[in-house]
Amino acid sequence: MAEKELSALEQLKASRNPLRVVDDMFKQAKEGVPLKDEYIGLLKWYGMYPHINAEGTEDKAYFMKRIKLTDAKMTTEQLDVMAKIGQDYAQGLVDFTDRQNVQFHFIEIKDIPAIFELLDSVGLTSRMASGDGPRPIMTSPLGGIDPNEIIDASIIAKEVDTYFDENEDRFCNFPRKYKIGVSGCSTHAAAHEIQDVAFTAFKDENGEVLFDLTLAGGLSKSKQIAYRANRYVKPEQVKDVAIVCAEIFRDNGNRHNRNKARVRHLVNEWGLEKFVAEIESKLGYSLQEGLVEPKITPMEDRHQFGIHKAKNEGESFVGFATNSGRVAGVDFKAMADICKKYNAGGIALTSTQNFIVYGVKDEVAQNLADEFDALGYPYAPSVFRARLQSCTGREFCKFGITETKEYAKKVVVELEEKNPDFNEAVMIAISGCGNGCSQPQISDIGLVGTKVRDEDGNRVEGYDVLLGGHLEGEKGSRIAHKAGVKVEATKVVDFISDLVSAYKTDNLGQATFKDYLNTVELDK
Repeated sequence: MAEKELSALEQLKASRNPLRVVDDMFKQAKEGVPLKDEYIGLLKWYGMYPHINAEGTEDKAYFMKRIKLTDAKMTTEQLDVMAKIGQDYAQGLVDFTDRQNVQFHFIEIKDIPAIFELLDSVGLTSRMASGDGPRPIMTSPLGGIDPNEIIDASIIAKEVDTYFDENEDRFCNFPRKYKIGVSGCSTHAAAHEIQDVAFTAFKDENGEVLFDLTLAGGLSKSKQIAYRANRYVKPEQVKDVAIVCAEIFRDNGNRHNRNKARVRHLVNEWGLEKFVAEIESKLGYSLQEGLVEPKITPMEDRHQFGIHKAKNEGESFVGFATNSGRVAGVDFKAMADICKKYNAGGIALTSTQNFIVYGVKDEVAQNLADEFDALGYPYAPSVFRARLQSCTGREFCKFGITETKEYAKKVVVELEEKNPDFNEAVMIAISGCGNGCSQPQISDIGLVGTKVRDEDGNRVEGYDVLLGGHLEGEKGSRIAHKAGVKVEATKVVDFISDLVSAYKTDNLGQATFKDYLNTVELDK
């Protein structure tokens, strides 16, 4: 069987370090040299993807640009710069992602040099924010801040990220993206269950801090909850294990079929035991056997809304909700101004498109919280606003079938109005296509964009319904199941409200709405 012929883009990627190709292109762009069409696909190594235009094809005039936050945090100085980029270069459109990054829209190539200078001035970058290499590492947004954390894993996450960045020639050209999680918090906010490789801190019976190693998690269309490797990793071993896992994937991942080019496919092909054996072989030593899974926080309790005492004496941190992750550029500037007004440390992004303000003096915490609330970001959000996530959608993504961001913002408000007394935890994810970047596969209610027929037979925007997703470790997690129904976009709020009403009338013997959603059968 002949090997697949490589495209011009694939040949470029195979023959050179993609980062250096893009570096050269940016230098030429600064001198007025037009962007080569075959380089468009390489821009993702700097977190850039073309927007789509009204016809649904790529519009090379504008790009989405993703900024990497290595510890999920932005200082007040960094917030100022990010707010400036949002207002001056992104037409005021800024999104917080479920991987703790910031995305700008409407970026033009001609503005990249100026944006790079701004980012460099405060120690930020977009290098390897996307692309076929190590993605930004998921970690606790409260590393070094939360008094209940097991270990400040953000320090380890930075060490791992720095190693990959300093050794880009070895680690920037993988079969596909490589997602890592390093969590030291007690609430497991890094969602280790859906990472390619993840390290989850716990304390053993002797009080020693160890990390539980999990492998082969991931969502998209080939969704899978991570396997426990049955190995514990010491803090000083995390970087080495992350590196050898990357080497194994780099050298053995499927480079001929992108649908099979993820760590989970390699682990499934080899078997978990072989993959773990290869880790230990490359390390040159055996990891500690770990047959018992640490106690894992259920998904609905992985949040920090409200005012909380911080580790530092006299300081608090405050958790806030966005509405579907979208933050207007003017709001971003207002956030920076409020943080400076109260001398706060900055903002940390969560894995649920929300954020936390840290380094807040106890005596001004309530005033700061009230100002953010007045801006439209509540610290005591409704159950619908607290955990509603949405992807970029058809507005900017070439895969999007439905518009999501502005639609999701309206859905939240209408659900709050129709169900003012409902107060049970519920995660709703609205995705514009089957790739499910907003994580409908692990949500209580997942809505996946599609086209449906309305009563007049017209094709209109609608959603496939998924129900009952959950994260709670290897044994307690579950992928949402297809409910077998499609709902017109205009009827989604009524559909969810009807589910709430039906649950209140007859909970089918279930203690919570979450469990009810995993039990109820809908009329087809």
